[in-house]
Formats: sequence, C-alpha cells, structure tokens
Amino acid sequence: MFVDCVINSGKPYLRIAESYSIKVNGVRKNRKRTIRNIGPLSRFDDGKPDFLQRLKQSFKEGKPIVQDLEDLLAQKSTPAKFTIEFDRNDSNSSFLSFKNIGYFLIDGLYDALGIYDVLNNHKSRSSIEIDLNGISKLLIFGRTLFPDSKLGTFEDRERYLFPVTKSDKLNEVYEALDILHDKAEAIQKRINLKIRQSIGRNTDICFYDVTNYYFEIDDNDEEGGLRKKGVSKEKRGGPIVQMGLFIDDNGIPIAYRLFPGNNIDQTTLRPAMKKTIDNMDFGRVIIVADGGLNSGPNLAHILDGGNGYIVSKSTKKSDKTAKMWILDEAGYEWNETRTFKAKSIIRTRKVKSEDGSFREISEKLVSYWSKKHYEHERKENERFIEYLESVTAFPDKLKDKPRKIEKFLKKTEIDKATGEVIETVTGLSLDTDKIQEYLALMGYYTIMTSETDKSDNEIISKYHGLSRIEDSFRITKTDLDGRPVFVRTPEHINAHFLTCFISLTMIRLIQHKILKYQNKPTNSTENWESGLSAERIQTALKEWQADALPGGYYRTTKPTGDLKLILKAFGIDIDLRLPSIHELYDLKYLCDKLF
Repeated sequence: MFVDCVINSGKPYLRIAESYSIKVNGVRKNRKRTIRNIGPLSRFDDGKPDFLQRLKQSFKEGKPIVQDLEDLLAQKSTPAKFTIEFDRNDSNSSFLSFKNIGYFLIDGLYDALGIYDVLNNHKSRSSIEIDLNGISKLLIFGRTLFPDSKLGTFEDRERYLFPVTKSDKLNEVYEALDILHDKAEAIQKRINLKIRQSIGRNTDICFYDVTNYYFEIDDNDEEGGLRKKGVSKEKRGGPIVQMGLFIDDNGIPIAYRLFPGNNIDQTTLRPAMKKTIDNMDFGRVIIVADGGLNSGPNLAHILDGGNGYIVSKSTKKSDKTAKMWILDEAGYEWNETRTFKAKSIIRTRKVKSEDGSFREISEKLVSYWSKKHYEHERKENERFIEYLESVTAFPDKLKDKPRKIEKFLKKTEIDKATGEVIETVTGLSLDTDKIQEYLALMGYYTIMTSETDKSDNEIISKYHGLSRIEDSFRITKTDLDGRPVFVRTPEHINAHFLTCFISLTMIRLIQHKILKYQNKPTNSTENWESGLSAERIQTALKEWQADALPGGYYRTTKPTGDLKLILKAFGIDIDLRLPSIHELYDLKYLCDKLF
C-alpha cells in the first residue's frame, strides 16, 4: 500500500492505493486499486514544505504523520489470517454466503455477441421501463448455469456476486419474454454478425436438422398455437413443438425456427431457410440434412437460392434400379482394411418444385458401406433377424407377426379345399427375395448431392458432420434442461427457445476457444472433439464462487482444472488468491472484453 494523490474536481485528493498486475492475452499489465479515500490534500497539509513527500515516506516507514492512517498499517498482516482458497469438497464448510462469479464469462459473451445492443436500442426507441437487459441476462445466465423455471430463476436472482437485474417484479420477466420474442430474429442476426467479425464463421457448410420438445399437458393448443400432437422423438403422446436448427462447420449455432408439433420434418426446411439463412448474406452455402428433409420442393428451393445440398437417401426405400446399383460390387473402392467402400454416379432426374412444376436437376449419388454401420445395424435388428429366420423354418409363426414384417409378406387368395387361387381366404407367406434384399442392404448408406465436383469421401465426411447437430439437441434437452417447457403462449415459448439457443451458442463458443487453445481442429467431422463437454463447462462455471470477508476482500472457491483451462483459453490470467472487490471488478472487466 502507498499514498497516492489524484486530481478530483480540479483539486488534489489523497487516497491509499496498492499495486498489482494482471495478464491480458499473455501481456502483463500493471494496475492499482484504491484501498481508502482520505480526503482533500488541503485538509491535512501542515503548512511545512514537501508535505506530500513527507506523508508518503512516513507511511512507507510505518509511522504516518496523519494519524487516521495508522489502522491501515495494522491491517497489512490481516490477510494472512484468511483462507486463500476455499475447497468446495470440504464437508465442514458452509456455502450459504458464497455467490457465483462464473457468470462473469457468460456476461462477457452476452455483451460480445451484441445482445445488449439490440435490446438497449429497442428500449431507447420505446416506452419500456423494465430492466430489459438485466432480466434477459438473468434468464440466459440461469439457463446456462442453473437451469430452472422462469419463476425459480427469478427467485434465485441474488445468487450472483454483483446484481444482474434491478427488477423485483415477476410480471416484468413475462413482459421481457414478449419483447425477446419480438426481437428474436434481430438477435440471431446480430449474434451471427458478431461471430463473423470476431472468430469468423465458415458458412460454406450449414447443417440442418429438426427435433421436438414436450410439454406436461394433455391437449393441443387452439388454432394458432404451437403445442400440437405429432411424431415425438421421445415417443411421448402429448403435445410437442418442433424446432429446426442450423449450425455451421464448427458446430456453432446460426439460427433456429419453431413450428407447431404436428408439422412433419420435411415441411420445415423451406420456411426455416426463408426466415434465416436466405436473409443472412452468407453467399453460397451447402445445406447438409438427413433423409427426413429430402424432398423435391426442398431441393428446388435450395438450388433456386444459388445454394447446394448434401442429403441422405434411404437405401431400403430406393427404387429397384438404385438398389441393384448399390448392391452391384462394380465400381466400389475399398480402404486398405476392407472395412469401408464407396462409389458414385452422376445422374439427372426430375423433381417437383414448391409451385408444383417439375424441373430437371443433375446430382451425384454416392453409395458407401461401412463395417461399423453394418455391425451396428445387425445388432439393432438382432431379434427381428432371428424372427425372420425362425419364420422361414416355421411358417405358422406368421399368425403372431410383428408389424415390421408386413412388408416382407406376400398375400394370395386361395381355396383351402382345392388349393386353387381364387378370391376366398387370404393366405400369407414370406417374400424371400425381399428378405434377402433387406439383409444384403445392411450397412449401406446413400447420399444425394448437388456438389458433383467433390470427391466421394469429402461428401461422406461432410454428411457425418450432422452428428454435431444431434449433440446440440442433446445439450439443449439435458444440460440446459430445455424441456419439458412450462410456458404456454407462442410468444413465451419462442422466447424460451431463444434463451436456449443463446446458451447453446455460448457453450459452443467456449468449446471452440478451448479447441483453438489446445491447437486442435474445430471442424473435423471424423474425430470431432469438444475440448470440454457442456456438462463440465457448466459445472466449472457454476461452482466458481466468492465469499465476502472483512476489509473488502474475498475468498474464492478453489479453481478446478476445467476452470483453469477455460480461463486460459480466453487469455485470462489473473491471480485470485484473496482478491479485493476491485480485483473482482477487474476480472469482470476482462471477461467483458472476450472478443
């Protein structure tokens, strides 16, 4: 500690300060913080020469000529009495007074992604009086670190070290949800712009897929609502809502769109693109999707926008000519271990456009077989294959046929007495040709693409990137606790998923930073890594807490290895052993400057 003199309102002002240093992006910088404000210099000046110099020297020697400073010298050894780091696993410790500081990083991402600007501009142009950004931060911090209902998140708003929102009225949370719904598209566009400006975004490839989320209700919404009964991915019978999601080559979300639960996957791609990708100035993109999105109108819309596609095609639902080509060994190229083979042809075909007209397109059809996929498919269908084999030997078992076997049955009309084929009783028998074809096609996958100049392996590799979007859905549903959904109006449901989308984007950005720090590829489709799982990121940040001590100091929970990795990835290197309030503010400032 030392005596410092600053100019305050044009007059010399005395204070006690101390120096410290921090690393910002690997560069160490000196800082100083105020320990105590003393007052105007004129109040203490004894009229003798060099008062300020004498005061500084006397304080340094431990004999200050200003009596009011003696207690500060006594406190110089006080910090040694406090615990420097607090071990969260200590069963004798109480965390009732600890508050979260892991949200500093999420707060910094919130501002860096431009969300604050969108909402602040909206508020400045309207008569809104609520703390719009504060409530939005509270909802997003809660969704990312402490997933809960809107009510639970609001009631636990004091769990953060510095106040997140000034609001103390629950109804203002729901008012904020209405505004978040209105600004959802603008927020997605701003996030995309900020990501492109900061870390860059490879939009040559855009992955798209659809999932759904359930509600704890029994009946559909009335007309205009989102909660409708449909094909649930989780085999639930109640109302659901469909969500289509676009992500980029690094697995970072681009945009989302909601649909009523009774919409089938195939009908979502075009309206999702029209609301998002088509308006984001990406240039030409290649849409990668699974077979559920494969339709003539979808492909025509993609091509009409000057874009491309890579979509799967069910081998078992292909026409007879295609199946013969797939099973024909001619043209396949094997890898060295003979666990994988692929071949392709370029063909022209007609597809039906959205307006009902037909158009001719040229595309590459890629077929590949993988031993890994084959073994997985055999295991998945093991019981059914055993049943097929047993029915072949004992046809009487057909009377207890499972639904899945119907496509393998031949139906003939026979007379039981004479055996003549007439229109009397329907008899069932196995179509052995279909069974042989079904078994032979196991392990084969087919991909259709507009990218006729790309190699087969490149097309297959890009298609495999869809696993990232499946992982994104898993994170949203489990780690971010995105369902069941407890809000009911379309506006509040959309706002809920906007907070989930933002939280997922933040998690992905943290993972991207970690991979870059570890010098690992961020867009590998074969051996994709996340750096740290969403669950470990969430745990590291929510368990990073601080507890106030006397004298303006704090003790913090002991940083985990995961937390240290996260901070290093963002270039944050600061010594937080027994930090003061000013050091914690400095830490928050560093997190606010992430990009």
